[in-house]
Amino acid sequence: MSGSGTAHPASLLLVLQSTALGGMESHCVDITREFSRRGSAVTVVLPDFPRTEELRERFGEAGANRVFTVGTDARNGRLRQLVGLIRYIRILRRASPSVVHLHTGGATGGFAVVAISRALSRAATLLTEHDIPREKQHIGDRLSRRMVDRLAHGVIAVSRRNAGLREERAGAPDSFFAVYNGISLPEVTAENRAAGRTEVRERYGIAADAIVLGSVVRLAAGKGMDTLLEAYARTIRPPGTRLLVVGVGPLQSALEVQAHALGIEGEVTWAGHQSRPLPYFQAMDAFCLAVPAGSMSIALLEAMANGLPSVITFGGPDEAIISEQTGLTARPNDAEHVASQLQRLIDNEPLRMRLGTAAAAHVQEHYSAARLADDLVRVYQGHRHSLPDDLLARRPSPSLAVIDVEDRA
Repeated sequence: MSGSGTAHPASLLLVLQSTALGGMESHCVDITREFSRRGSAVTVVLPDFPRTEELRERFGEAGANRVFTVGTDARNGRLRQLVGLIRYIRILRRASPSVVHLHTGGATGGFAVVAISRALSRAATLLTEHDIPREKQHIGDRLSRRMVDRLAHGVIAVSRRNAGLREERAGAPDSFFAVYNGISLPEVTAENRAAGRTEVRERYGIAADAIVLGSVVRLAAGKGMDTLLEAYARTIRPPGTRLLVVGVGPLQSALEVQAHALGIEGEVTWAGHQSRPLPYFQAMDAFCLAVPAGSMSIALLEAMANGLPSVITFGGPDEAIISEQTGLTARPNDAEHVASQLQRLIDNEPLRMRLGTAAAAHVQEHYSAARLADDLVRVYQGHRHSLPDDLLARRPSPSLAVIDVEDRA
């Protein structure tokens, strides 16, 4: 579903509260590109963190009118947050947006931005939570979340599964939506696929005919990399097989120690952060994420768009991976089961080809950035009392769900 590309808010203010580069940031770059293409004036507010300049460049390339670096949360102290919020007020007044769309890593933060946006503008103020809350919520976090839920015009989860876990662990607001992730679809040809594959494999000394299993993931708690390493070690692999890991994070040293203990350190290639991951996907033969909770990974969608068969620990009719059709599923936190599914892909090239072809077609049809923008317009439009008349109606999409009482039953 590609969308018509005609619907757009007159002006959109995107506010990110990031801690590192990852799927959330790529998601927002794709939103910027799509709405800029449709004619929206997009202003972006980024926090100050080690790779902000790289991210500023990506938003500029995507068509953002202005990009500001402003700390709007308290991670660097309350005084710096206060200074940042004063700057945010100036940006808000200058941009005069029809929509303010805040993006957070999970069900934390955002209260100050939402409160200021509601108090000082007529904009529809929405919040997307890209991950799920911790299982055990501190009372302070719960109270803060309830205040945000009351103030925001709507809260968005990136999948039905995330929405369900959000409600289970932190409650749910009255205006609650599941808007499935989407990506800017890559132009994949036999020529550029071969070039990317050769480039990366030569860089890391990987044989042209070796089987490469890969993952693009932040090396942090809750991402399942320890399970993936153990699963890889349990497989029976032809000589030359590699596990290609793209990403950085606080657990990298511990994961390297684990790989050594499992006896696979010579087979794991740690590629670090890559701002342009396309050739790394092209170097892989199969993709795996062993994330124990959460869903609708941007990296997974990118892998599928590049024709990779995947093993994932979340799947089903409401997910990108439909087991045995667009990929394979394994039980979360179960290295043995993950290993058995990886083994199937290692041993069976026709299966890899069939699932990879189906995956690419599935993402092309259902998970484009154009479809994502169409669905977001429908959410923004639900608060028409705050919006100008140029916001056009869109027909219902199966990739957007209003999470109501019946859904929660």
